Amino acid sequence: MTAVMIILITILVLSLALMAWFAQVAVRGLIRSRKQKGESQPQHRFAVVICARNEENVLVHLLHSIKQQDYPSDLWHIYLLADHCTDRTAEVGRRYDFVTVYERSNGPTNGKGDVLSWGIQKILTDKQDTFDALMVFDADNVADQNFMKHMNAALNKGNAIVQGNRLAGEPYTTFVTKWYAIYWTLYSFFYSYPREKLGLSCFLTGTGFVIKKNLLKEHGWQTFTITEDVEQSFQQCLRGGRVAFCVDAVCYDEQPADLITMVRQLTRWCTGSYQIFVHYVPEWFRAFRQKPSARLWDAMCLVLMGPASIAMFLTTTLLGMTLPANLPYGRVTGLLFFLLGTIFTWIGERGTTRYVGIPMYRLGLSFFTFPIFLWIYMFCSLFSLIFPQRGWKPIVHRGLTDVGED
Repeated sequence: MTAVMIILITILVLSLALMAWFAQVAVRGLIRSRKQKGESQPQHRFAVVICARNEENVLVHLLHSIKQQDYPSDLWHIYLLADHCTDRTAEVGRRYDFVTVYERSNGPTNGKGDVLSWGIQKILTDKQDTFDALMVFDADNVADQNFMKHMNAALNKGNAIVQGNRLAGEPYTTFVTKWYAIYWTLYSFFYSYPREKLGLSCFLTGTGFVIKKNLLKEHGWQTFTITEDVEQSFQQCLRGGRVAFCVDAVCYDEQPADLITMVRQLTRWCTGSYQIFVHYVPEWFRAFRQKPSARLWDAMCLVLMGPASIAMFLTTTLLGMTLPANLPYGRVTGLLFFLLGTIFTWIGERGTTRYVGIPMYRLGLSFFTFPIFLWIYMFCSLFSLIFPQRGWKPIVHRGLTDVGED
């Protein structure tokens, strides 16, 4: 066996070990009984923050869904952060007496992290005595009627940051939106939910989350990468905390509908993960050396998942090309693993989409072709490693109705 093959096999084994970690967390979490729900009292006061840039066509649906919350209307108020808007987004917000509009026309436009940092500081300065926790949405979202009630119960369990159950709204528009619908159900029930039941940390997914005021007053919102949600989650883990997940607090998010937008979004996600790794790995090593924990290890595993998938693909391909002739079953074994992975993916898709009420017949061929989405995701990870996305680009939204499905 040559030195090159030894190196390839070593990389493959390490990548498989990382994937095995994710698998065992998912299995242990799913078979563990659900934790007891939090108490409905006390009732927290929420400052609902909506980040928006030129969202006049979609904002009204989110505002209506918040107005319909099964939660006392005097315990929440909306703060619309109209960022560099050239349309009537701010005007739409001012029509409602439960909305305060903050307009931002100066400063960087690198992404939502900049907007949140500016807006949160402004709200803390002007309104800190009026709320207990900050609730964050994107303008293209729609919140389930019981979203606030379930988030309040999650905070009453002692959590400082809680991510809601983000699902795809109106998922049947195109085959790409159907892929995203499958992806978010798999992410919720195979990544976030098991970690919540095991006491590990979930990761914020950009929208539909709550963070307590005291945490913001102490640490602020200081993010530097183009995936501010994952970065904030990583910072919380480094502080010794965690991000909780509330499966009952459902919100619906509009998804990209075409391949070009999908690739651009996935590339941004992957670029952000690499930025987090480069920026925080020294601090992570110091924290892990001082106080090793499964939470810290698991957080780093998520950041490394993209590189690990690339490593598995490349090493498997190279090994398949260089295996000696006297190992004819090596390539057959590789094909068998590929088929098993596809079958298990289909099984996971079927279970999670059925749980959230997405019928298989509505997904059509997207159900069976979803592994292609995962392959595209992996290639976006490789592409962003070589050609990282330099900045944030807005996505044009069509707007959701007041329900999760069309």
